[in-house]
Amino acid sequence: MDIQLLVRLGRMMPPRMLALSADIAAARRLVGAGMIEVTGQLRSEKRIPAMYAVYVRQITPAGLSAIAAEKERARGPSGFGL
Repeated sequence: MDIQLLVRLGRMMPPRMLALSADIAAARRLVGAGMIEVTGQLRSEKRIPAMYAVYVRQITPAGLSAIAAEKERARGPSGFGL
């Protein structure tokens, strides 16, 4: 789910790099929703000749708001985390 990736990105220290195809697809949807800004780039390694990676430049205010809402929802009505 896209919100799970967004929350995970919020916990990651820069540079935030995504290389899995599912993460890249979710990142594209988050870019479309205006929640993150990314830079796409090809990187080359010996074992993996041309692997596509996306670097997340920043989480936008809309993304930060969505992360806060998700954390509040996860706490539930009692105010305690799961």
